[in-house]
Amino acid sequence: MYGATELPVTEEGLREIHERAEKGLYPSPDGAEIYTSGMLRTEQTLRAIYGDIDHRVAPQLREINVGKFEMMTVDQILEDDYGRAWLSGELTDPHFEGGDSISGFSARVNKGIRDVISECAAAGKERAILVIHGAVITFIMDDFFPDVSPDDVWYWTPIPGGGYRIDLEDGKPVSYELMGDFPTGLVPGRE
Repeated sequence: MYGATELPVTEEGLREIHERAEKGLYPSPDGAEIYTSGMLRTEQTLRAIYGDIDHRVAPQLREINVGKFEMMTVDQILEDDYGRAWLSGELTDPHFEGGDSISGFSARVNKGIRDVISECAAAGKERAILVIHGAVITFIMDDFFPDVSPDDVWYWTPIPGGGYRIDLEDGKPVSYELMGDFPTGLVPGRE
């Protein structure tokens, strides 16, 4: 779990992103407002897909800070009583010592995405491309489409380098399309 830790994209990750870009997975940047969270790995991913392109930074869309669990493996987290309760879903609003709470993270992300939508509307942009993080994407999708997912918010988590195309009408989400796939084994029932 690396959350808010500033880490670069791995060489393998960059290779996979280049392959997906060559296959046309990512939308054209033409006419779009482009955003990253400003974290190193989103900046590297943006360059891997689009090259050195002008973009904006939306710091509210930074990845979750899991505090004392940063840079720990799942097995290491499971050795901690609080970590085990968090990963098993026993906690309704986990607060990570030295990091975010789930409710605080969700509020930050939801404000951040609404700010991006407002900025794009004010600039007359009809499209935006966001290069952001898995948990951020997950919480945006859960907020935008609450009636679609089962009780598990992580239902929405795409593969690294994947994401969603979301259509809005009057600033409100109306439909989506998965770009990429879901990670195997992360979500119950997805083998």
